[in-house]
Amino acid sequence: MDYDQYNTMDGEESGPRITIRDTDQLTANFVLSNTSLALANSVRRTIMAEVPTLAIDLVEVESNTSVLADEFLAHRLGLIPLSAKNIDDLLYTRDCDCDQYCENCAVVLRLNASNRNSDEIVKIFAKDLYIDSAFSTSRTPYGAHRSAMNGNDDNLPPRGEPVVTDPEGQGALICKLRRGQELKLRCVAKKGIAKEHAKWMPTSAMGFEYDPHNKLRHLDLWYESDKVEEWPESKNAAWEEPAQEGEPFDYDAEPVRRIHNYQLPAPFN
Repeated sequence: MDYDQYNTMDGEESGPRITIRDTDQLTANFVLSNTSLALANSVRRTIMAEVPTLAIDLVEVESNTSVLADEFLAHRLGLIPLSAKNIDDLLYTRDCDCDQYCENCAVVLRLNASNRNSDEIVKIFAKDLYIDSAFSTSRTPYGAHRSAMNGNDDNLPPRGEPVVTDPEGQGALICKLRRGQELKLRCVAKKGIAKEHAKWMPTSAMGFEYDPHNKLRHLDLWYESDKVEEWPESKNAAWEEPAQEGEPFDYDAEPVRRIHNYQLPAPFN
């Protein structure tokens, strides 16, 4: 693709253009135009792999008498979305001068849960994690966190706290405890990107669509009887004109727009 065609000199469109169609705290939908398909895919890959987030990287098990092994619990804890508010203020561990971790490059969360004498199974959720006092100077009730996700970003959970978005306000289920079982953990959350490990991936889904009418014939739409019924057009088809009856095929045509949609497991700034 020749990128010079986008460096116009007449003052019209020059360089990539982004049109935001819809966005909220967890999803974003935008149209990328005036660029190449390769650059559009690079944007997708960058969003997935190079946006810094926060995730539990080290789990110190002080007591675990549940039915789950320590490694299994560590894996589940690493998948819990944590608030990465002001993540740029946190250093990567490799860039910090400390021996292992400190308040400048990590957030320490604790979990103390037990079922002493109840015959009912006690469920432990992400909301039961709390930040060590040495790594946090302010805490906000979880109800305020959940309401903040629909309002001002300044009221988002402090950096490192689990993001709870379910209607019950519980968060992800970590484990279940029967009578006499106990779970006491110390979790160290660090800054990272998905290139290093998938637990730092900021998106739960990311993709883009181009040529919704298949005018470029990049796809061979197989169908049994009725192509229109078996391959319904997406809502993105309204952004482009369909091919006209008898219109000659343009072998040099390029995609006009790339419509991106991605979903975040948690707000990140």
